[in-house]
Amino acid sequence: MTPSRLSPEDRVLLRGDRDPRSRSTVGGLAVLDSTPDWTLVRTRIDRASRSVPALRSRPVEPSFATTEPRWVIDPDFVLDRHVRHIALAAPGDRAALLELAERFFAEPFDPAAPLWRVLCVDGVGQGGAILTAASPLLRVEEVPVDLLDIALDSRHDSADLGPIPVPTDLEPADLAREGVRELPWRAAGLAVSGVHEVGSLAIHAVTDWRGAVDRAAGLVTPPAAVQGSALLAGRGTERAIILRSYPRSRADGAPTHRGGQRAHIAAIREALIAYHAESGLPLTSLGITAASHPAVLRRALAPSQDRVESLGRLLPLLPTGFVDVVARPTRGADVAVSHVVAAAGSVGKATVVERYAVGPVPGNALTSVAVTTPERLDVAVRYDPEAIRDVALLERCLDAAFEQVLAPAPSAPRAPRKATAKTAPAAQRTPSARKSTASQTPSSKTPAPKKTTVSKKTTVSKKATAKKATAKKASARKGAGA
Repeated sequence: MTPSRLSPEDRVLLRGDRDPRSRSTVGGLAVLDSTPDWTLVRTRIDRASRSVPALRSRPVEPSFATTEPRWVIDPDFVLDRHVRHIALAAPGDRAALLELAERFFAEPFDPAAPLWRVLCVDGVGQGGAILTAASPLLRVEEVPVDLLDIALDSRHDSADLGPIPVPTDLEPADLAREGVRELPWRAAGLAVSGVHEVGSLAIHAVTDWRGAVDRAAGLVTPPAAVQGSALLAGRGTERAIILRSYPRSRADGAPTHRGGQRAHIAAIREALIAYHAESGLPLTSLGITAASHPAVLRRALAPSQDRVESLGRLLPLLPTGFVDVVARPTRGADVAVSHVVAAAGSVGKATVVERYAVGPVPGNALTSVAVTTPERLDVAVRYDPEAIRDVALLERCLDAAFEQVLAPAPSAPRAPRKATAKTAPAAQRTPSARKSTASQTPSSKTPAPKKTTVSKKTTVSKKATAKKATAKKASARKGAGA
């Protein structure tokens, strides 16, 4: 297999994993109602790694900047380095699980190995849990690979494991030499694109010289930070998680924001507006950036004039230190949301009772991701503690907002029944009432209608008259005929 190249944006994501402020790891968490057979999870992932080359691929960067990094099938791939099994520390409650999960998601990937890992956890209440972490670069034809889907999918349990992909042998020095051989062609391409860019700037300068100056400056200067909420302005290197779970039926029956995605966004907006109001900095509106999947949040949060797009073909020739500067996040939107539809899944007899997707916080203040399964709406809010200073207040606002959004519509008030007068028994009525009632009785005062009758004599006389008229007509016709 020919090693594929990383795009300029992929290289920035790869370098960004080294900085906790820009790290874009996508996490997953499934809570099981009992302790499963963990060997089944390992077998499922092993089978998938043989049919999905991305699970055995790792990036190789050249020893010096002459070309793009390449994806290669890792010749040193060992499954047990990526799938591990531990027991949760006592007391095994939700707080202990969240602390373990955040440490797991915050750990950087080994750049010399495939960019993913799975952790099987015992001792979570009466059951277990599965934690997954994946780089946003882990995708197949631009579709992110969901490791929880693989771990919880029982459809291929009876299938063979399949053959092991053929590994690729490519060293950083060999890749750098290959890049040197490409330099003449790359220089020609850069010259053509540079001439085109300069010509475009020259034409632009004639028609709009101020815009041309701004465009040229944007190639070398970072974009201005977005002015967001002053309350959410802090940025640090730590992250924390809040989990909430609701029956899906409540989201589907929500009167105003029906469905998991709409209810989720509405509740997050209402919670943060309430958080600002109770903190003494009220907001009338709040900008929220929505992404189709947690793996593309970095792109959704990027400023409109992104330095990666501006540098384009020049980026592979820039030293890693410069790329690290480019990868460093600038302040974009404060809040990001995403929504995922998934099956609940199971591992043998152990079924999933909660399933979460945990999004990255690459320079923003808070990221909330909702997962809709056939039975649940599970929401994971990950935030920067430097931006969210009052966590207890945020949790109260989240709970109140979700209860408000998911509350059923109030039932319509019933129309009042018309009051009907009841007639008291005759013994209880006063003499005047009895007299009034008696006067209204049809049998006592209202005469019955007379029946109209027809006598026999009248009927016979009518018949005789009709007979005589018929006879006269008959005789008249005979006379006319004669």
